Amino acid sequence: MNRPFLLALALTIPIGFLQQTDRVDDYVRSQLQPRRLPGVSLAIVKDGRLVKAAGYGVASLELDAPATERTVYEIGSISKQIAADAVLLLVEDGKVKLDDPVSTYLPRTPPAWSAITIRHVLTHTAGLADFDTGDIGFSYRREYTPEEFIDLLGKQPLAFQPGERWNYTNAFPLLGIVIERASGMGYTEFVRSRIFAPLGLESARFKVAGDVVPQRADGYLFKDGAYRHGEPLRPAIIAANGGVMMNALDFARWDIAMTRGRLLRPESLKEMTAPVRLNDGRTVSHGLGWFMDTFNGHRFGAHWGTTVTGHSAVIRRYVDDGVTVIMMANLDDGGFAIDSMSKRIADMYVPGVDIHGLAPRPDPAPGGTAQLRKILAAIGAGTDDERAPGLAARLPPPVRDRIAVAIRTASAFDYLGEEAVGGGHFNLDPKLARNVWYRVQTPEGARFFTLRLARDGRLLGVIVED
Repeated sequence: MNRPFLLALALTIPIGFLQQTDRVDDYVRSQLQPRRLPGVSLAIVKDGRLVKAAGYGVASLELDAPATERTVYEIGSISKQIAADAVLLLVEDGKVKLDDPVSTYLPRTPPAWSAITIRHVLTHTAGLADFDTGDIGFSYRREYTPEEFIDLLGKQPLAFQPGERWNYTNAFPLLGIVIERASGMGYTEFVRSRIFAPLGLESARFKVAGDVVPQRADGYLFKDGAYRHGEPLRPAIIAANGGVMMNALDFARWDIAMTRGRLLRPESLKEMTAPVRLNDGRTVSHGLGWFMDTFNGHRFGAHWGTTVTGHSAVIRRYVDDGVTVIMMANLDDGGFAIDSMSKRIADMYVPGVDIHGLAPRPDPAPGGTAQLRKILAAIGAGTDDERAPGLAARLPPPVRDRIAVAIRTASAFDYLGEEAVGGGHFNLDPKLARNVWYRVQTPEGARFFTLRLARDGRLLGVIVED
């Protein structure tokens, strides 16, 4: 399967993309060592066609096996998108409705869950506890029946009433149970027969500890100056939450199938990317398994995944620009490395979708910029400022130190632009009105600042990137 796919890729890539391919290769290779990434694989889709697929570094430190476009990784929480696909297929089959109470399909649910719907779980607005954070007694080293897992979550109080707020949580195992009850099939069997097989995703599978997986990447953590293996086991009950494995080629096949309507009907795709509406009428730019956001006028959908085994993954789909960037790595660093890299790579194909690709422009309010520099200097010193109340205390000390060094040593403070924050932005702070971008030149290189401002000019947050 893969050789004809790659041959077709080579014959159809435009010349301009070949030049970008060289830039991508050089960039990714330059990032492996400083970011401590053993191996990375990626795929780039443009206008529904795969234009690049490659691997870098090693899939196994022990065996020195190279990472390629065929290396299989765990995709972590991006598996939630597969679960959302499965739910929507059942909606199309007429077997479930998004606004059905989950208690219709789940055994022995607590009374507090009576108002929780399938949509609430899909959109992270259910108020449910997270099995994977805190100490609620969950173990990766045992199996759970549906009743045991529901009892485990059900003992925890709801964080808020369903639909009241948005809060990311790992409650998708409940959807796996819903899919089983509604379809009459095991969850993994349903996904294989309705998604993996029809789309020809030959490498796609669910993690089972005892399975031999051809071309699987070993997963790693980097702790105390050394690479270590992560947790090897995973209960079957959480498959819908983060159990999928696949290679970059099949990841791209899935993305192409989704955007071309080969899996779901147009109305289902529209439902998947619609912002969720809260009880009070506010919307959050999160769909069914997708984060929806905007940067510099470019709309995109995204999701990230990490696993306790030691893998990370990211997908960024720029909906109006027709570009999708997919990256996977065999290091769990919280996903920060490949997320940052995916933005830089996307900017090589669509200039202006990442802060690093923005060019300096005339500053429309130099006086305001001067005031912001003073506020940043105060924050770097750990001093509270009435124009950024409480921000210095909220920022971690390493971030304050980076701000302090950048402001103190800056040889230039270039304005890169700004953007009003609206409904197309993923934003949980109703006070946030606009993001302003700056490039700060320092002896150690450029630092890129995103300043998050309220309507009255107060500084609400700071993001610093190299």
